Amino acid sequence: RRRDGGAASSGGAPVPPAALTPMTTVNADADADVRLGFEDGDGAVVRYAPEDDGEHVSEDDARAARALSATTTEEEEAAIRRRRGVQYEYKDHTADIQIHAWGVNLAETFAWSALAMFDYMTPLEDCAQEPTSRYRAIHASGHDLDTLLFAFLDELLFAFHTEMLIVTSVQMCEFSKEKWEIRAVVGGTTFVEGVTRQGTEIKAITYSAMKIIEHSEREIQDGGAHGAELFVIVDI
Repeated sequence: RRRDGGAASSGGAPVPPAALTPMTTVNADADADVRLGFEDGDGAVVRYAPEDDGEHVSEDDARAARALSATTTEEEEAAIRRRRGVQYEYKDHTADIQIHAWGVNLAETFAWSALAMFDYMTPLEDCAQEPTSRYRAIHASGHDLDTLLFAFLDELLFAFHTEMLIVTSVQMCEFSKEKWEIRAVVGGTTFVEGVTRQGTEIKAITYSAMKIIEHSEREIQDGGAHGAELFVIVDI
């Protein structure tokens, strides 16, 4: 399904579905989930794109980039993502969309799937022009890989719907297959109605045809496979 290339219209900003509730426990003190930045030494940060590549991006340049992005086609956006080196793609699936993400391990693969989800709702190519202005701690738990992925993405989707948080970078601080828990810090910007370009709203994460794969060393060496990959269908 193609995404709307224009700015969000009045009333077009995402509205939290009444039935959508977070699958993980959120600290009652909201400030406890707010961070000033990423944690030191607790995991690499997966970003949609390098921040400024060491150079300052002027407001005029950022505005020009947003204006150019508003005219790009879906195919051109896919080409931009490939040049950025993102590790995900979208596959059509009847009325929904399937996210395919990959990485060197499960933690990185989960992080890329989160960025894929946000990139579908609002083009991250636009948001990458802006400095990271918000950070948030994310906690998710499950009883196996499928429920852990569902809980992780659902928690992030809930943050988007309720806090207008657009995630452009993910730091996996802890990824435990023993406790089936994720502790992460995400960074990003704020969705502003009428300013931020809107893609297609994702209403919910689903278990339909969910697949999470860890490849063996032999598969990686023989077939050039990634360390891990996943497929998840989201309801749009």
